[in-house]
Amino acid sequence: MSIAVKQFVLGAAASATAAGDVVLAGGFLKFDLADSNVTAMVPSALRDYPINLGMIKGGVSATGVAETLRVITVTPTAANSTDYRLVLSAEKGTAFNNNLPNEVQSVFTHTTPASGGTATTIGDAFRTAINNHPYWSTRVVASGTTTLIITAKTGFPIFSVGVGANLAQALTTAGVQPIGIGATLLASGQFTDAALGLPVSGQTYNVITFMNEVYNNGGLAGGVMERVYLYINNNSNNSTLLGLLQGFLTYR
Repeated sequence: MSIAVKQFVLGAAASATAAGDVVLAGGFLKFDLADSNVTAMVPSALRDYPINLGMIKGGVSATGVAETLRVITVTPTAANSTDYRLVLSAEKGTAFNNNLPNEVQSVFTHTTPASGGTATTIGDAFRTAINNHPYWSTRVVASGTTTLIITAKTGFPIFSVGVGANLAQALTTAGVQPIGIGATLLASGQFTDAALGLPVSGQTYNVITFMNEVYNNGGLAGGVMERVYLYINNNSNNSTLLGLLQGFLTYR
C-alpha cells in the first residue's frame, strides 16, 4: 500500500464559498465550476478532484487558532538554609531516532543562606539561572519580584513546570499551540503550487485531514491511499463547507 499526500487551500484570500460552490452529489464532494467566483476561491486542481466520501477511512478536524503564550507563576515560601527545586520541561518539536524521548527537561536548584533568604532572593536566583540557560533562554522568559513568572516565547507556547517543597505553582495563562496560521504555513515551504492554493499571511485556516482510498487493488498489496489536507479559510462564509466535512467525519 502506497500513500500519497495532497494539500489544498480553499478561500486563500478570505474569499467566500458561495452557495453551490461545493456540493455533495452521488457520494462525492464536488466543486462547482459554474459559479462565477470559483476561479478566485477554489484551487484549480480541486475542480478535477471530486472526493469520494465513501472511501474516506478516517479524519480529523482542527479549528484554526492563533498562538497564546503560556504563563506560569511560581510562589516561594521563604526559609533559611532550605533547598528549592524547580523542573522545566517541553517538547523539542522534532522527531528523534532510536526511541529517544522527544523532550527537554532541566532541573534548577537553589539553597538559601543561614539568614536573609527572602521570596525575592529566591526568585532572583531562579530568574538568573533560567534566563542564562543555553536552551531555556530561547524558550521562556523568567521575570517577577516576590514571585517567579515564567512566560513562553513566541513560537514555543507550551512548557511545563514541576516544583519541590516550599514552591507553589499556578497556571496563569494556559497557552495554545497555533493551528492554520497563514504566515506559518507559508514559512513551512510546503506550499509552492498555486494550482493547489496558497495560504495568505494574516489569514487563519481550519484544517481537515483524512485518508482517502483511491485504489485498493482488491485488498491486495499495491493499493493507493491519499492523505488529504484541506485548509479552509476561517470565515463565516465557509461555514457550510466546514460543517459538511466535520459532520461527515464524525461518523467515519
